[in-house]
This record gives sequence, C-alpha cells and structure tokens, in this order.
Amino acid sequence: MGWTVTSLAARAAGAVGLRGAWAKPYAASHAAGLAQRGPRRDGDTVFARAYARTMAGLSGADRKAIEAARSEMVTDAEVLERALASGATVTAAAGLAAAWEKLPETAKDVVRAPAGTGIGAAKLGSVKAVQTDDTTCGAAVMAMMSMTGDPLLAAWVMTGRVFGDHLPAEALAVTLHEDNPRTIDERWAALQRVFHAKTTSRALGVAPWPKSLGTPPWRVDNQTRYAGVRFHSAMLDDTDEELMEAAISHACAALRDGIPVPLFVGGDSDLGLDAVVPRHVVLLVGRIDGGFRVYEPSTGRIVPLADERLTGGGPKEPAFGHWTRACWLILPKQRRKG
Repeated sequence: MGWTVTSLAARAAGAVGLRGAWAKPYAASHAAGLAQRGPRRDGDTVFARAYARTMAGLSGADRKAIEAARSEMVTDAEVLERALASGATVTAAAGLAAAWEKLPETAKDVVRAPAGTGIGAAKLGSVKAVQTDDTTCGAAVMAMMSMTGDPLLAAWVMTGRVFGDHLPAEALAVTLHEDNPRTIDERWAALQRVFHAKTTSRALGVAPWPKSLGTPPWRVDNQTRYAGVRFHSAMLDDTDEELMEAAISHACAALRDGIPVPLFVGGDSDLGLDAVVPRHVVLLVGRIDGGFRVYEPSTGRIVPLADERLTGGGPKEPAFGHWTRACWLILPKQRRKG
C-alpha cells in the first residue's frame, strides 16, 4: 500500500506523543458512548441546547413571541430551534414562522434537511447541489453544512428572501461582493465563491492560500459557523485501525448530535506524488447501518460509505469522489458533559 502525507504525519505525531487528544482512549470511548445513545431526543442535540440557552436569555416578551412562532410551525418547530441556535434574531425567527406555510414545498423540504434523508441526488429544488468547479468541493461542503445549521441561510438560497431584520453572514457577504443573484442556481454558486474566498484568504498567516489548490483543512475548522460549535482538525493515518475506530466514533457522535462532518480524501504514492495530499472534500451527513450517508459535491449526490472503507487503501470510492484514501476529518470539539 502506498503512503499519504497525512498518514506519515499522523504516524510521526503518534510516535513522539503528539497525537491529538481526540484519539486518546478516553476521548474515543466517550465519543463511542455518545454515538450509541440511539435516536436523537428532544433537548439532546446541539440545536436544542443552543435554543434552550437562547430562550433563557430572552426577555419575557421575546419568549412569548418565540413560543407563538413555534406554535405556528407545528410539526416543523425544529426548524425554528435551528434558526435561533444559528444566531437569528427574534424578529427573524418570527418572520420565518409567519411565512412558513406559504413557502413552496420544495423550499421547505430543503430548509428542513438540505442534504435530504436518503440516498440519491442532492437537489435544491430543481438545482443539483454540485460544486461549481474543480476547486470548490470544500466550499460546496461548507455551504451544505452551513445551510443545515442555519435554516435562514437555506431559505435565502431557496427563495432569495430575508426574514425580519436578519441576513445570515454568508448571504450578506454575497450581497456585498456579488451582483444580486436571482435564482437558486446563482445563489448556490455565489455561496460557494464566498466560502472559497473566506477559506483561502490568509490561510498561510498573512499570505493567501492558492485558490487552485482548493480548501485548506485548517481553515474549514475556524471558518465554519454552526450553532456556536467550535471545531478542530483530526489528521488521519487510515492504516491505523485503532485510530480510525476512534475517528469513526467521533464522527458518529457528531452526527448523533446533529453536526455533519467534513472529510478530506485523496490518493497515495501509488497514484503519484500529486495524489499524496488531500485532494477532495466530502461531507458525512447521516448514519446508516454499518456506514454513513455522504454528500459528494462533484456529482451532487448522497451516496453510502461503509465504515470499513475508511480504513486502509482500496479501489476508487464513489463516496470519496473516486479517490481512495481518507486523510482528514473536521470534528466538533467534544462537549464535556454527556
């Protein structure tokens, strides 16, 4: 089996005791315990906890306004929770609730679950959720993840509408730096350009990262906005079964908490030196029996990925965009209380 830059680096770090805290036995065991709790329950997701904290800090009048808005959302109250957890104002959340029933069903479906709930094409209405060019896989993944975390951003992509007095930061960046996008396709593409610019700017200290090289992993962890969660990078040696078991446990725990997980993939030295670094980004969006649902942006599809395919080499993998090796995860920093 060939080598990758990340497998060599992770191996060297482990040899001198510098492996990340996430890979230590206690942290891996804790993550496995969180992942095994079964179906998510009310009050036991990152969104529900952030919503509860937000509600606790509101005035009595604002709490009543949110409770009224929640009752308007009926079975979609979880959308309102995600909106407040993302930093939306009370006025914006109430505005979304007031407009909800009149939104197109295709828009509501995407706001509820941008990556859907099954296997197949990832669609934003009639638009396939593909990356705009060979360099924007990471940007497309960040856009999909951010839409999952922020229903108002997803609603803006699908409708172009602003609710109340709140415009999500990424949509604001589009309006500041782009011509007014008029269609879903244009807004989806503009969102990718915004993320690509954010992650490549100053990625090398004061110097920019070459945009032709895509998205550097260490910028995904500090440029992702998701319900107040902080992220960290986890470099992988995919030949180390114990390390990869820990990585899978952490990814499962994140998904159980409602947090998608970006995964950088690539090739190895058997494919040439240009393949040994991370070359593509996909997004783990859900758990299935023995594996994951994966958003693969080059095809704009949700595809299955077996757990065992994350460990070691193998043939070209559709869930990896037809690369062969897992290189790097972006994980939420583990919460202390379970």
